[in-house]
Amino acid sequence: MLKQMFAVRQPIRRAWIARLLPLIPLALIVAFYGWTAHERHLRNPGDKMMPVAGQIREAVVFSFTAEEFSGKVPIVEDTISSLKLFSMGLGLAVAVSLFLGLHLGAWSWANAMFDPTLKVLSYLPPVALIPLIFLFLGFETAAKVFIIFIATMLPLTRSLVLRVQQIPDKQIWNVQTLGPTPFEMIWLVIRRHVEPEFLDDVRLNLGTAWVYLIVAELIASNAGLGYRINVASRNMDVAQILFYLAVIALLAFLMDRTIHRFNRWKNRWYFLGPGGESK
Repeated sequence: MLKQMFAVRQPIRRAWIARLLPLIPLALIVAFYGWTAHERHLRNPGDKMMPVAGQIREAVVFSFTAEEFSGKVPIVEDTISSLKLFSMGLGLAVAVSLFLGLHLGAWSWANAMFDPTLKVLSYLPPVALIPLIFLFLGFETAAKVFIIFIATMLPLTRSLVLRVQQIPDKQIWNVQTLGPTPFEMIWLVIRRHVEPEFLDDVRLNLGTAWVYLIVAELIASNAGLGYRINVASRNMDVAQILFYLAVIALLAFLMDRTIHRFNRWKNRWYFLGPGGESK
């Protein structure tokens, strides 16, 4: 049994074990937090730094209760506001990086011209650009979308360029014997070849996009998940912060699973092993 556990890339033969294993770390984290919070509240019943289940439940109820004057439900309004910014920023980054990455990777002259500039820009930390972005674009939607865009577009583009350049020359030559146009070669052949890995790169950059969305909302916003976390921090409402962090984690997880499922459906050929079995 132990030998099988530590064998490299040994497949999990029982489906129920594969479903149970991811729950174990989560259960340990929740149990450790619950025990620690309980011990702190025994020593100090008024402790706010580690809220117990009752305090978190109150924060959840408050988040789903409509405000007295506006009638808006905080969690609904904040989630819609954040998802709107997130979808615009990441969607624009994916579109631009797909266009740039395919062409810079396929055309040697374009790569030689723009790759050094792309590298220099990618070395600049996006956090350092935030003051300039707000200075030039103001504090409205455009600035927040651009922060998400610039933080995710550069790594996505560089990664896609490398993936295009890693396609074996033999495969390119074989396709060229069929006489495709440059547009067909890039958008029908090369794009199809690198699409599964590009979607995986998008999944890896979901966390980066969420980080810069929250940063933008923390600095300047009147709605959104980051804005509500900022308000809760000023009020020392740790229970509210934990609840909103859980919401962000859940949304990011659902996005990741959605892209993964879409990738497996759209590019089934990529996930088939040598014997035709799914990877």
